[in-house]
Amino acid sequence: MPFQPDEIIVHHELEEVYQAWESLAARGRQPAQAVWKSLEVAIDCLKANGQYGEVVRKRFIPQYFRERYGVSNLYCLDFAAFHRCFYTIANRSVILLEIVDHPTYDKWFPGRRSR
Repeated sequence: MPFQPDEIIVHHELEEVYQAWESLAARGRQPAQAVWKSLEVAIDCLKANGQYGEVVRKRFIPQYFRERYGVSNLYCLDFAAFHRCFYTIANRSVILLEIVDHPTYDKWFPGRRSR
């Protein structure tokens, strides 16, 4: 049986960023609208299975996530318009951390064209 989280939350440091994505999407701006739709679909999938995303192996978790969020587990979701969403699981919660574009992803995972 898949892990069903008690809640899906946006990390408090990133609430403004997520609100900006939502605002741009509501105004029909691209790629925000496509990315936001991907997020909505992902949230539905995460409600059913908190481990829906692809696991980032512990040794490949970028230092950025270790230092900023103190994570020991990290998951990645592919979004529209070459964006990625990263999240972690803590206790029984899924915590959304970052939505990043392809250049940022490439910086964190150099030389990885596919996972």
